[in-house]
Amino acid sequence: MRPALSHFAVLILLLSAMVGCVAHEAVLPPTGFARYSDAREFKAVSPEGVVFRVRSEENKPFAELSFWKEALKKRMLDAGYIFLREAPIAADDQPGYLLELTAPLGEKDYTYLTAVFVREKKIVIAEAAGEVTDLDSRRDAILAAIQGLDLNR
Repeated sequence: MRPALSHFAVLILLLSAMVGCVAHEAVLPPTGFARYSDAREFKAVSPEGVVFRVRSEENKPFAELSFWKEALKKRMLDAGYIFLREAPIAADDQPGYLLELTAPLGEKDYTYLTAVFVREKKIVIAEAAGEVTDLDSRRDAILAAIQGLDLNR
């Protein structure tokens, strides 16, 4: 696993301990990605090594999307990530939040993209990470996969 991806653990701590899961059949991998097995979350990878995953967490302590949006952004910027852009995003007619960041790692820069959706008692999180040019070339497919999520499962 590439060291830049270790910051996935930061988001896990931010959003609480893993208690839920996303039904794997409710997630389609981005075009050009291959799905690989994990019992707790959906994962897929591109030939260049861009990783995409979807999982859910318990919304505990309970908070609305506006809180998780601010908490996520603050935590990641405090951790040293560089802000690229943010935007609203929707999946399954549910509003969400998209945050894109970058960080240097050795001689390369990596992009970290995360989308958060709050569904009453659970939070659905879709993430992608990879070297900047590799993720940029897959960005449209990743966003389409996120927007195609079935959040009702």
